[in-house]
Amino acid sequence: MEDAIKGLVPHVLSFIVSEFCKYGFLLAYEKDLSDLKGLIEPDSIAAEDFELLDAVDDEVVQLLLRSIDKVINCSKTFFLINNLDELEVMENEEYNQLASDNYYIYIIEWENKDYDDVLVNLNAVYFTISRLLYHTATQLRMGQIELPDEFYDDEFLDKYTELLNQSLQANDKNVDLLYDLIADLNTDLLDIDKIS
Repeated sequence: MEDAIKGLVPHVLSFIVSEFCKYGFLLAYEKDLSDLKGLIEPDSIAAEDFELLDAVDDEVVQLLLRSIDKVINCSKTFFLINNLDELEVMENEEYNQLASDNYYIYIIEWENKDYDDVLVNLNAVYFTISRLLYHTATQLRMGQIELPDEFYDDEFLDKYTELLNQSLQANDKNVDLLYDLIADLNTDLLDIDKIS
């Protein structure tokens, strides 16, 4: 059970990278990469292709890239502190399925019509990613895949301010790593909000 919980974490982080990448492309398609709009669906682009976004001259896209870097660094740290083999973990279908189950609880397909719609939806995107990370951290903290029903009764909302202030500590290096990522990603969202 513990192996499965630890194994799903990098997959969740990989899904998050893909989510940020998708929104980066949705924004870029409205401006710098408009010639690609309609040719390549943003959610069909592999997370490894996000380097394409480096050339995009848009502050919000660059902040999304900063978020991607934070998630990748979190994943690298997670592999190191748990002495996990990255290839072995990422090729494990069970871990991927468990992470997928978490992902689809929270991630919503927002309707995006233009650049401003995507920008407005980024608040919800970051919020749902925070919920996904908190869910995953709770699985680690409790040592179980299936969380009790009462977990879904606003526990995240009750803890959200503490998470953002980094005053919620679990005394577990893996859980605290995900808690820190929630706060770090929120700083990017605050910077995005200043632009928009």
